[in-house]
Amino acid sequence: MQISTASFYNRSTKQMSLLNNDLNRLNTELSTQKRLNVASQDSTSWMLLGGIKKDDADSAAFRANITLSRGLLAQSDTALANADERLVRVRELATRASSETLNDKDKAAIATELTEIRDGLLAIANSRDVRGHPVFGGTGETAFAQDATTGAITYTGNASVANVRIGESSNVQVGLDGRRVFGGDPDTPGTVDVFAMIDDLVKAMGISFTEAPVDPDAPPVDPANPPVFDPAVPRAEFATKIRTVLGQLDRAEAQVTSARASSGARAARLEIESTQLDTIGLDREEARSALEDTDLSTTMVEFQKTVTILSATQASIAKLAGLSLFNYLK
Repeated sequence: MQISTASFYNRSTKQMSLLNNDLNRLNTELSTQKRLNVASQDSTSWMLLGGIKKDDADSAAFRANITLSRGLLAQSDTALANADERLVRVRELATRASSETLNDKDKAAIATELTEIRDGLLAIANSRDVRGHPVFGGTGETAFAQDATTGAITYTGNASVANVRIGESSNVQVGLDGRRVFGGDPDTPGTVDVFAMIDDLVKAMGISFTEAPVDPDAPPVDPANPPVFDPAVPRAEFATKIRTVLGQLDRAEAQVTSARASSGARAARLEIESTQLDTIGLDREEARSALEDTDLSTTMVEFQKTVTILSATQASIAKLAGLSLFNYLK
């Protein structure tokens, strides 16, 4: 069997080229610690890796949204806790006001504190989260506004409550509808207008037990027949207003408690979603590692073996290349 010199060198070059390619591939795997570096190595695995990396990026975004949602819900819970504390104080003042020993000076002091509490509740109702959005105003600019003339406080937000995406098909509500917490909207039946309730209580503090109220529209009083002032009348009116407010306070506190419970349930859901993301992330990492990561010990052995084979092949080819007709004639 005759083998031409060109055929010999072509075959030898191809053999060493393949060994060099294997050596370069193994060297790359050892340096990057990845056995899959280009799509041509395994197109199917490369596509699977692309899907895994996309899912990793989505999970990172969902984790960031969960962290943000935790902060937003914590802010709303803090605001609700502060509102609850103020309503407790309103109850204390209303209960104190129901005392038979209360005089006009005491009622004036209570009215002053109630006004301060209402202002504090308005500040809470208009609080903003870390994004600058109103906690209780939906997607509006503000939640509540106070009329400069009458002093009445009304809801100015909207019914659209903000949501944050925390999963492939999961969203969590991070805002609160201020109408359901503080009232103030006639389109939301069954809720107590907290601000109007406090205003009514402040007005009740203006009822005097010692003198008749001055009515500017009443006809002139006949000095010979002055009206008889009956203190039982204003006391009865005052007692009625106090009972009404105490009844409304039960519902107002229930509104805040319900909002806190709802916020707590959403916070618990975030923990579940976070745990699921972690679990799925571990499974995805195992799949990625199986497709991409290099077994260093096995690859090192293969690398050394390939170096040895290449060296032996180069030596063999060099020796065979030296066996020419001139050498034979010598």
